[in-house]
Amino acid sequence: MTDARFRLSGPQAFARVFSEGRRREGRYVQIVVAEAVTPGGGRVGMTVSRKALSRAVDRNRFKRKMREALRSLRVTGDPLAHSDLVIRVKPALPREAVDTAAAEAFRLLQQWVGTSAVTRTKTSEES
Repeated sequence: MTDARFRLSGPQAFARVFSEGRRREGRYVQIVVAEAVTPGGGRVGMTVSRKALSRAVDRNRFKRKMREALRSLRVTGDPLAHSDLVIRVKPALPREAVDTAAAEAFRLLQQWVGTSAVTRTKTSEES
């Protein structure tokens, strides 16, 4: 995920995902997924505000854990590869819950991947 081609950047890109995307909510995180604009694959953006996690070390820890989780999903050939997504941490995340929030986001992504795979299978069976 360190490759720049997988990064969602710029306010217009984030605004497009937030306006067009579908949402999954957890206790600590929200994931918004929209169809990718670029044909080469999907991009990922993360928003972790100081209001959510006041210490930079905690914000960076969350982002690092999410990048590693997304790498593992890319290796397994996830259907989110053709989607732009934003991972947003909800405000007032306790510092002790950074690992829990990262695990929750990964679980939500896995659920989305499972749902997308089922949808694709049904669509291909109907064709």
